[in-house]
Amino acid sequence: MGGYGSGRHSDRPKTDECLTLNLAKMKSCGMLKRGWMSRKEFIWTVDGEVSARLDVTVDIGCLERYPQIHITGHRYGRRIDCKLHLVSTPMPFGGERWYAICPITGVRCATVVLPPDASYFASVKGWGVAYSSQCEGPALRAHRAADKAERKLGRISKYARKPTRERLQHQAIEKRALADLVA
Repeated sequence: MGGYGSGRHSDRPKTDECLTLNLAKMKSCGMLKRGWMSRKEFIWTVDGEVSARLDVTVDIGCLERYPQIHITGHRYGRRIDCKLHLVSTPMPFGGERWYAICPITGVRCATVVLPPDASYFASVKGWGVAYSSQCEGPALRAHRAADKAERKLGRISKYARKPTRERLQHQAIEKRALADLVA
């Protein structure tokens, strides 16, 4: 129980193996502005070698009739050329949040992925890609939970209340003990 290789197994790719474009990060880079057209090159590397080089062009109200993202480039020698339509929703305190429309499911998504064998981006649900945490065994989950509690404890303010600090310490110790028990 909980030994090496335990957990769910699947042949479908995991999100760690896919190229990912997050619209929130693109907005923080200044790429998603009304009335603007912006272009940026994204480069992904594996073990120091370039695995993908993509040009991402975002057009919101300049040349195209509808807001869209145009992605061109190469991944492991395979040509990538796809367009994703964008929609925005107003935020309660001003501004707007942008979403891409998944070409497979037709629903809004904030992150699009490109699996290893695909030639266009779509949502995680559209491709049926598994998250890595779904395939982990109990020991690895416990180690990850303990690491998370320790990182949170390290970032906590020096003015945090004693019960909060003790709760985080207790969580980290409990998860490490569980990881040792399961392994």
